[in-house]
Amino acid sequence: MTAYSSALGFLARQRCTEARLWQHLERRGFDGEAIRDAVERCKRDGFVDDRLYARLYVEGRRKPMGDSRLVGELIRKGIEAEAAIEAVASLEEDEAARCIVAFEKLRSKVPAIEYPSAARRLERLGFPASMIYRILRDHAARCGPLAVL
Repeated sequence: MTAYSSALGFLARQRCTEARLWQHLERRGFDGEAIRDAVERCKRDGFVDDRLYARLYVEGRRKPMGDSRLVGELIRKGIEAEAAIEAVASLEEDEAARCIVAFEKLRSKVPAIEYPSAARRLERLGFPASMIYRILRDHAARCGPLAVL
């Protein structure tokens, strides 16, 4: 079996990044030159496209997350930083809107959540502190304070 045919078999089962395909072929025992040729051929034939993967990944996320966390996840998956930033910037919903959605989901699950706890949970989702506190203040102005301020 050639590295290219192994790559095609792997890509037939799942969409992946160039880095992930490279790792798969290394585990299969192919040498560096064969891997490079197979990955380049897959890219040339349109079977591997990191920019497309990044866009589909961020669009497919059901859980609202901050830009920095989305970019970080893409980079950990082997996507170049520039492509990751571009994919996140292409989202229809901006970061503030996603933060509001995350806060509303949190409030629906834990209606009596306290201000510091809500802020920590939103920070873990990758939203910037300044945005979180602005959204929490706006909520308090409209609806009254959270359980305990």
